[in-house]
This record gives sequence, structure tokens and C-alpha cells, in this order.
Amino acid sequence: MSRAAGLLVATLACALLAAPAARGQDRVPAPPLTDADYFTFADHVVTALEDSWSPAQSLYAARGWSTTIGNAAMLTVFATAAASGHAGPARNDARARLLARRLTDAPPYFTAPAPPRPDRMFHSPGWTSNVLGGYVDMDKSIDPKVAEALGLAYQARGVLGLDPDVVTRIQQEIHAVSHVAFFRYPRVRLNQINWNAELYAADRLVNGDPELLRHDYRRHVTAFTRGFSAPQIPGGSPNVGPSYRFTYQSNKPAGIARNLDSAEYANMTLQFEAFYQAALDAGMAPLPAEARRRLGGWTQRVLYGYWTHAGFLNWDTGWSYGRWMKGKTWAFAQQGLLAIATAPRFHRRPEEGAEAKWLFDRGLALFEHLGARDGRPWRPSPALFGIGARDERATRMFWARMAANAARAVAAGLGSRPATAPPPFYAYDADVGRLAVSTPSYSTAILVVNRSKVPYGGLDLARLYDGDGDPVGGTGGRPPAAFGIVVAARGGRPVLRTQTGRHRDPARPPLTLTASPRGRVTRQRRLATQPDAGPFHRLAVTGTRSAQGVRARSSYRFGARGIDVAWTVRRTERRSAARVVRLHLPTSGLDAAVTTRLRDGRVLRLRPGGAAVPLRTVRGFELRSRWGAYAARVRGPLHGSATLLAPVRQRANPLGGPTLELRLPRLRGRRPVVARLRLVPE
Repeated sequence: MSRAAGLLVATLACALLAAPAARGQDRVPAPPLTDADYFTFADHVVTALEDSWSPAQSLYAARGWSTTIGNAAMLTVFATAAASGHAGPARNDARARLLARRLTDAPPYFTAPAPPRPDRMFHSPGWTSNVLGGYVDMDKSIDPKVAEALGLAYQARGVLGLDPDVVTRIQQEIHAVSHVAFFRYPRVRLNQINWNAELYAADRLVNGDPELLRHDYRRHVTAFTRGFSAPQIPGGSPNVGPSYRFTYQSNKPAGIARNLDSAEYANMTLQFEAFYQAALDAGMAPLPAEARRRLGGWTQRVLYGYWTHAGFLNWDTGWSYGRWMKGKTWAFAQQGLLAIATAPRFHRRPEEGAEAKWLFDRGLALFEHLGARDGRPWRPSPALFGIGARDERATRMFWARMAANAARAVAAGLGSRPATAPPPFYAYDADVGRLAVSTPSYSTAILVVNRSKVPYGGLDLARLYDGDGDPVGGTGGRPPAAFGIVVAARGGRPVLRTQTGRHRDPARPPLTLTASPRGRVTRQRRLATQPDAGPFHRLAVTGTRSAQGVRARSSYRFGARGIDVAWTVRRTERRSAARVVRLHLPTSGLDAAVTTRLRDGRVLRLRPGGAAVPLRTVRGFELRSRWGAYAARVRGPLHGSATLLAPVRQRANPLGGPTLELRLPRLRGRRPVVARLRLVPE
């Protein structure tokens, strides 16, 4: 079978030999997952979605969930399972036949020359967002996912027993939509060429037409990479920043809030790389060497800058609450990992494909873990870590997309590929002061510039997750529910906070990497052949903030198991009003417990409002929530006292627990106040 099918095709000869999913398996195993493991995952999720099926309407339309893209995701699961000879809930040939017919019906297939209401993404023919009657809207993401599902059903048409008229409609509709002007070069929604590319691959799959992959695909990719260094839209911005961080709104200036970064859309867009081999097979000329170099650097930055060892996004986005911590968005972003796992021509390191599969597999395990953790096995909330409102339709879209991702992994051949656990890795964007770090034991990030859009930021850790993907030190709090120093005047008025994001991009990088695989980094290199992203052995960063005659420095050294931190606060002016220095260490969970181990061996539990503990008697602290814990070990002389503050609920940190506050000595004269700790997630 030709590789032109890309992610859309299951390799039937291999898949038919795959063992059926193991019955009774309640946990996703450690990577590498096999086809049987992927189908077991899909079995559980399909079962969870059973109450959404409406026999009367022959659709997933119950409980208010009747989206076209959601039903397409379920067809993706059923068609892949049929092609692979799977036996289990993820295999339902009868429903696959019904869904294939409904998705080729009108609605949702729309052929009128104009929409009944204004719609900026209108195109005809195309698929609308609602399978049931009544035009709602169109979106560039609907058509390629419907085409993917119908393409898989076409591939399995014999096994499924599709009616000949449905088969013909699949071919005709995919060809018509893929050739509509809305999806032809040079038309593209911003810079998201992945949607166009997926449609081109679907047309090649079901109709054997190589034109779009051979010509339009190459033009889109060439323009996209050319747009790394110069805007492709007048008045707009390059498609990536100088460190390869993604620009979402390329039709606007680079400095707007939404263009800070976008982990989710970077991964969605990167999916176009998955179709590169299919385009070559269709007769496309290879991309120029410079384009491949740029895509290699961008791929490296996406893999190591946007993911964690738990399979979760290391998530910062200029979309803020519009996309951040939404389960269905995380699920969509996983297509970036699938592309990296299957597109070796864009790997800078040969291990990247196996590492991407490992991270993808871990993400499926995290999905299961999140549901079990909240007492809802295989049914996690779409409002990840309590951030955002829970919505029934978003819930089911989240689940369906994750099930479809498992099926896509089978179709892409991941079940027979190796998976390699990545070593500790990082990515650094010097221009905005973003440092993302992940190891098998923890993940975290520092984000200095937030452009008043991201609800956290500063010189210190924005969040701290353990190796299983559970937040142990907050998800994105502000003082006092955040790591860092607060310096106050005698009356308690804050003078300086290290954990406050900068609203505008500074003229110089606000952080300095004092140790990294590239050595000391004090400036932003532009589109470097070897970007500041990848595995590390030694990684250290420092940054300072000054205000009203006071300067504070936060210095971090990251290791595989823990983080060494040093905070230094000093006066820069004799007449400074600053007096009081507080160091905050946050927890997660209202019922989090904080204990201290004293130098004499005793262990004390701290309580909000309780007596303060002299720091000179302390060896370290344990900050434990119901999900995990981290230790804060004293690394040098420490004076003052420790107390526990009551939880402060914040929108970006709704699961925040009590904060450990270290009341350090007052600033006197030129003598600095110094605190050194080692943070070790457990």
C-alpha cells in the first residue's frame, strides 16, 4: 500500500494481524503502546460515550452533542477498528455505515451558493458544524476531519459493507471540497496550512488525484517556511518568532498579546508535516534545503518546548482562557506529536520520532489518570485541573477526540514503532523570557513576559507538576499563591514582586541562561540551526527585578530529579522604604498538608494561623496534596520564620492550596537577604 495515505490509512496487512484488545484492562500501560493497547483505550472511551448515541437519529446526538466533527471522530474510530480486524466496543460496523451516510447527507454537507447568515469561513461546497437541521456555521477544521473519517470508511468499505451510493458520495464530496477556492493555494486561514494539507491527502486517498498534494501542498509549505523570516500578510508578522515560538495571528503585528505564543495551534499546524511523504509519493519535488532546515528547527522547538514527560502540554498561550487548559484543545494538539512521530525527514535528532511516540502514549495514560483521580474512570473533565467551566458538549468532544487519536495512532503505524523515554529537555525563548523544562520527575516553566494576557508570569516558576502530570505547586497563581519573593514596606504595602509578568517585551532578554547545552545565553539567536531546545545535562537561569530602591534576583539550576533555587534581595538605595521580605512556596489542593522536619528530628505539621516555626531549626519542608508532593530542602543558612497562609482561590489556579510563607529577615543597610532551597517533586 502506498505511503500516500499518511495518517489517514491503516496498513491493512499489518493491522489485520494485530491481537484484539486485552479485556478487562483498566490502566493504560507504559510506552510503547501496541495497536491492541490503542484499541483498548478507544474501547473504554467509546463505552463512556454510549449514552450520547441517539438510535432515532442514527447519530451521536443525545445530551446536546450533535456536532459534525464529533461524529466524524467516532467514524474515525469505527472505520479504523474495522480495517484492523479489532473486536471490541471501538468496532461497530453498523454505526460506521450510519455515520458515513449521515456525514455525506445534507446537512451537514452544504452546497448552496451563500450562507443563510454571515459566516467569515463560509465556503461551498463544505461541511457545516451541525449534523442536524439548521445552518450554524462553518470552520476550516471541520472539513478535513470529516474527510479523514470518510476516507478511512472508504478504505474499509468492503469490511464495513458500505452502500455503493455512499462510496460514490464520499469520493465526489471530498474531491469537491478539497478543490473549493477556500482550500486552494494561496488561500489559507492565517498560517494553518494543516487543514488544507489534510484535505489534499484525503482526495489523493479516495480519488487517486495527485494534483493538490503535488502542487498546492508544496506551495503552501514553501510559503509557510518563507514566512518564518518575513510576514506573508501586509501589516502582519512572521509565522514564528526568532526562537521558533509560534505566531497565531500572523495577520497582526508580532507584539500583540495573542502572538505571545500558542502551544496548541503550533501542534495543530505542524500536522502538515505528516503528509510530506505522501506528497513526494504523489510526485512533488522535494522542498529546498533551507525550508527543510527551518522546519527541522521548528519541529525541535515544538517537541521540547510544548510537551512534558507526562504527555501533557507545557502550556502557555496568548489565547489565555480561550484555549488554555481545555481538554478538547489538548486532544487536538496531540496531532503534532503524531506528525513528529511519523515524519522523520524533519527530525534534527534521530530520537525525536520515538520520543514523540513515547510522549503521545503517555498522554493517553494521563487522560485515564485524570478521570480516575477525580473518581470518574475514563471520564475526565474537559476543564483541566479545574480551570474553566465544565460543558457537556466540550466533555464529549474531548473524549471523542482522544479516542480518535488512539485510532489515528493505529492508522499511522505507531503500534509497531519503538518508543523512547526522552531525557530531561528544555526550550528557551530569550526574547520573552520563557523557559520550559521537563524531566521524568517534574515539569515547569518560567514566563517573564505575559503581555497582560496570560494570567501569571514573572521571574519564578509559573507552575510545578510532578512526573505523572499532577500539579503539586500550582497551575498558574499570583502572589501569594505563587513561587517567589514579595518585598513590602513597613506598613505591608508591596514594593516588589518577583512573580509579576511584564506587560511589554523588553529591549533585552529578561532572563540569562547561565548554563545550557549552548553555553551561556544572553541574547536571542534568530532561527538558529541548533535552537535553544532539546535535551540537557546542565541548565541554569537567572533574572532580576528592581523597584523603589530594591533589587531581587531569582536563580534556578535544573536537574533530573530536582531544582536548586537561590533568591537574593538587596537594597540599591539607602532611603528605600522596603523592609519586609517574604518567600512563598505554593501547594495544590485545599486539603494540602505542609510539614516541617526539624534539625532535631521532630516533624511538625503547619496550620494556617498557627504558630510560626524558627527557620534556624528547620531542615526542610514537605508540601503534600492528595495527588503528589514536593520537598523544599534548606541548602544554606536560613533565618526568619515559617508560617502557613490560608488558600487563595484564583481563576488560573482554582485548585491552589495553602501557601508556605518564609518570613525572611528585614532588609538592613547593604546586607542582602538570601534564601537557598532545593525543590524535589516526589
